[in-house]
Order: sequence, then structure tokens, then C-alpha cells
Amino acid sequence: MNRLQTSIYYLQELKYRLAYAIFGTIFLFSTAYTYKQGLIFIFLPKGLSHFVSTGLTEIFFTYLQICTIFSFSFGLGITLTQLYLFLRPGLYAFEANTIFNLLITAFLFYTCLYIFIFPIIVKMLWELFLTYSQNFTAIDLTFEPRLHDYLTHLQQLNKALTFSFPCLIALNTVQIYTSKQTWVKYRGIAYIIAFSLAAFITPPDVLSQTLLGVPLIVCYEVQLKFWSLYEEYKKQLLIRQPIKPHKYSNRNKEKS
Repeated sequence: MNRLQTSIYYLQELKYRLAYAIFGTIFLFSTAYTYKQGLIFIFLPKGLSHFVSTGLTEIFFTYLQICTIFSFSFGLGITLTQLYLFLRPGLYAFEANTIFNLLITAFLFYTCLYIFIFPIIVKMLWELFLTYSQNFTAIDLTFEPRLHDYLTHLQQLNKALTFSFPCLIALNTVQIYTSKQTWVKYRGIAYIIAFSLAAFITPPDVLSQTLLGVPLIVCYEVQLKFWSLYEEYKKQLLIRQPIKPHKYSNRNKEKS
């Protein structure tokens, strides 16, 4: 009977935790939809005066798309936090501390990523592709950006940045059980796995696969480079470490 009551208690707590996550996501969606125009204005490139809409319901579904992405991105963080609070009483102290530090690291990582790095990447890509549209002089070509297409490209970039942190965690986990020579030897297989994963996640077009596959490869190469620098640092540290006299030699000197 006590076991049944305990199970019912934990199921109720899990239900409440999930309810908090669901209502939190709904609240975020309603807030984002209230300020939908200001939210879109944040992601617009500087110097752009207008966008083009070709469908009757395109603006409405574009608003729904950006509000859904925004609410589910933050709602996933709320869900993971509630899941951690539910599992924390049954975890060991080191497990709870590891998961807590991982959540804090993920929060700081994504905060810095979307505040500092994401606008820079968007600006660079916009200026890069805008030059091709302006330098086309064979015919009278006018560039009319479409709002839905622009936000779709931002969504693909968001996918690539979202999977960067789990990929770094996975690479660090694999690094514990492998060596650097193995990473260098099977580098080509890692590239194939990155593009296969990108093809599985993204829509079936080359641009989406490239936008997700290339950052995965960059994470792999950055991890390998940091690994090499860390090993070089340990070698230099061992070389510069002073040699301590042996304790038995000191005793012999004292006796003499």
C-alpha cells in the first residue's frame, strides 16, 4: 500500500511538473504573439525598408511560425528544468551537481550565442548574399525579399546553432574513451556522419544540409584543435616543472 501511495505521489508530481512546462510554453507563446511585430523587427537586417508577401495567409502563418519557434525554444528549457527538479531527489549528489552545472552552462552558452554571435552571423550572411543580388547587371533585376523565405533561412540557422551545444557535449563524452589519433584517422567518417545527420534533420535541400552539416564539422575541428593545444600545454607544464629531491637522499645527507 505504501508503494502504491508513493507511486501515485510521484505521478502527481510529474503531472504538475509537466503542467508547469505546458502552461509556461503557452504563456510564452501568447506573450510572443502579442508583441509579434516587434519580435520580427528584432530579426530584420538593418537598412531594409520592406518585405514582400505573395500569399493571403502568409503573414499570419509567418507570425505563428516565429512565435512557435520562440515559445518552444524557451519552453524546452522550462521542461528540462522541471524534469531535473523531479529527478533530483533520486539522484546522487555528484549526479545532481553535474546535471545542474550542465543546465547552467547550457543557459549561459545559448544566451551568449543568441545575443552576440547570432546577430553577427545573420549580418554576414545577409551582406554576402545581398552583394550577388545588387551586382547582377545583365538585366534589370530588382531584389524583393520575401518575409517567409527570410524567416525560413533564420530557422535553418537556428537549428544549426541549437545542435551545437549537444554536439559539443557528445564530442567531449567521446573524447574520454578515445584518443586524438583516432579522431584524426576517422575524420572523413565524422564528416559523412555530420552530413548524414544534417540530411536526417533538415528539409531535403542542399542549402539546409550545408547550413547544419558545416557547423557540425566546425565543432569537430575546433574540439580537435583544443585537444591538441591542451596536450601541448600539459607537455610544456611537465617540462617546466621543477625536479623535487628524493626524500631518501635528504635523509642520507642528514645522517652524514
